[in-house]
Amino acid sequence: MNEVSSVRYKGNTDNMLEELPADAQLSFKAFSNKIRKASPKGVASKSPLAKSNETLPYDKRIDVKTVKYNQIDSKLLKGASDFLCDGGGKLRYLPLPNKGDIYLILIPMDCGDFDYRFYLLTVKNNTIMSNLYVEGVWFEPGSNESEEITSFRIDKNFSIKVKTTSVGSPQEIRNYIIRDDGRIIEK
Repeated sequence: MNEVSSVRYKGNTDNMLEELPADAQLSFKAFSNKIRKASPKGVASKSPLAKSNETLPYDKRIDVKTVKYNQIDSKLLKGASDFLCDGGGKLRYLPLPNKGDIYLILIPMDCGDFDYRFYLLTVKNNTIMSNLYVEGVWFEPGSNESEEITSFRIDKNFSIKVKTTSVGSPQEIRNYIIRDDGRIIEK
């Protein structure tokens, strides 16, 4: 187990530990080792995201007329500003079950021509690691003939199946997994 060798004020490069008398340094190091041993996983950053009430497998459709979103200040998640629709500083989301320390959230991307589009985001260490379009309807504006419907399912092993159907075309199914680093990749 590594020993604490430096302590710094936020935004400062000076090591405060070096300024202490030798016996105070030893005492601080012993105390920090006790804390670290009591918490074998180390000190993890607590996520500001809400806990999900959903269970896996997840195979639902979102009703955009009745859905109630959680909101989080976009500054609390690195990369969240790329997914803001309303121009405000809050990211709307629906929490899904976590895969260990990886949080899964659904976010609406209803700021364009379509009010029913959802992306699945993976969040690790308060950073958005990956995104995938998983649910919604797309069509050529002014024509319902080319309507494309996308839906998804997450099984109990966190495998993601995304289905896309469109009039006159065969159904397209893509399978994805979530890696340990939080990235979503196609199988």
